[in-house]
Amino acid sequence: MSEAQTIFGRPVQLFAGHGIINSMPRVNREPRLFDVSARVPDGFVYHQDFISEAEEHELIGEIQELHLTPFKYYQFTGKRRTASFGWQYEFGKSEITTAPEMPAFLLPVRARAGKLFNIDPNSLTQTSIIEYSIGSPIGWHRDIPHFGVVVGISLGAACRMRFHKYDRRSKNLNRDEILSLELQPRSIYLMSGASREIWQHSIPPVKELRYSIMLRTLRAKP
Repeated sequence: MSEAQTIFGRPVQLFAGHGIINSMPRVNREPRLFDVSARVPDGFVYHQDFISEAEEHELIGEIQELHLTPFKYYQFTGKRRTASFGWQYEFGKSEITTAPEMPAFLLPVRARAGKLFNIDPNSLTQTSIIEYSIGSPIGWHRDIPHFGVVVGISLGAACRMRFHKYDRRSKNLNRDEILSLELQPRSIYLMSGASREIWQHSIPPVKELRYSIMLRTLRAKP
């Protein structure tokens, strides 16, 4: 039994030894079925239609009022723009630092995400808002070790999320070992367990303007 099954006591659709994919109920519509050929790592849980189109529109409007700054990776400046709340981190630094409090408009979303995944919403103490302009990618990486469980909410446009097992000994990717999933607008996912610790993930350059809301727990110090 996967960690996701152990932690999250909800009816789910399980795919052959990997993570969990499910459709959320849609307002006045039947739940949408997901492509049964999709495979994701253990510990990865995905739901479509987490929020409505109206809620998505409101969230994007609120995000566009925030002060977003270009993402920096050491000396490199990426195409993405971001804002951090609760905690923030800078590549090349060994510690995270405090950031402004989460905006009030995100609190209901955090509460709903916590309820869905059976997580105390108050434990989701770090939030990142990311704006992907057209052509923005994210290279292969794992989330930084200071944080634990990661929740992501997609807004505005779909994108493909890819996974491969992390192997510091090899710099070459075996395409037969790459899993991928199309993240739909208004969907939500959770990364924990193997999907968080063993697998890396990436997003190829997006074709349309996209936003994501990332919620993270703080990892307990050993």
